Amino acid sequence: MAQRKIVHLDKDICDMLPERKPDGHKGTFGKAFIYSGSFGSAGCALLAGRAAYRIGAGMVKIASPECNRVIIQTALPEALYDTNEFARRMNITDKWPDVYLAGPGIGTDEESINNLDALINGSGNKPLVLDADALTIISSDAGRYLSEDIMRMANDGRKIILTPHEGELHRLLRVIPDAASDGDRLSLAIDISDYFGCTVAAKGPVTYVVTPGKDIYENNDCGNSGMATAGSGDVLAGIIVGLLAQGLDAHTAASYGVRIHALAGDRAAEGRCEHALMAGDIAEYIY
Repeated sequence: MAQRKIVHLDKDICDMLPERKPDGHKGTFGKAFIYSGSFGSAGCALLAGRAAYRIGAGMVKIASPECNRVIIQTALPEALYDTNEFARRMNITDKWPDVYLAGPGIGTDEESINNLDALINGSGNKPLVLDADALTIISSDAGRYLSEDIMRMANDGRKIILTPHEGELHRLLRVIPDAASDGDRLSLAIDISDYFGCTVAAKGPVTYVVTPGKDIYENNDCGNSGMATAGSGDVLAGIIVGLLAQGLDAHTAASYGVRIHALAGDRAAEGRCEHALMAGDIAEYIY
């Protein structure tokens, strides 16, 4: 840890948005595949998908159960839709997406584990963000075998980002053999990042982004209590995958994503107030 500096970003949102080519088209700005939602939680998919679009992704496809089809296609008509049947055909690499996000609201049952397995192992070497229920699955006894796949892929050079809150950090720590750390979020994030070989965005009032061999990014000068609301993490995951879709490396996408999310949350709170802030407001204040 002593060899890693803790750094801060002094950038506004517009300074972190990827450059747009004047002659670009929807394919130019990246195609994001989002596996999100289950019965009763279509909102997770909508929040992540809308955030990916708001940050600049050219195309977004959402994979969610059939029960969510009408909700998603009505509330976010810009998104393509795919049922969870994608798992049956992902024994070969899906060539359409440039990047993947999995986890928000998918549940942790056997079907969800099988779908997550299909996505992780059927998506080649393309960048991957794992959030929420995906983190719970890879920390569980039933899905822990996937943690070995993630570690192998990350060490082979795949861009993988984990976005745990404090509870998920502690659950992930149990995957590490002989792990004894019970330290603060930064120490936990470092242990998990070093073990998996991937980027970890440890969410909280102060958020840390940790990547092996990189300086640690600390976000402690923006964000507010209104962002402590259901769905805020889904928006962050969507922002990060949207930045990855536009070609940013994992550490930069996670660091910029965290700061953009927090700055947008501050702008949303100014427009409403912290008490009235909802997660969907955050995505609408990315500008």
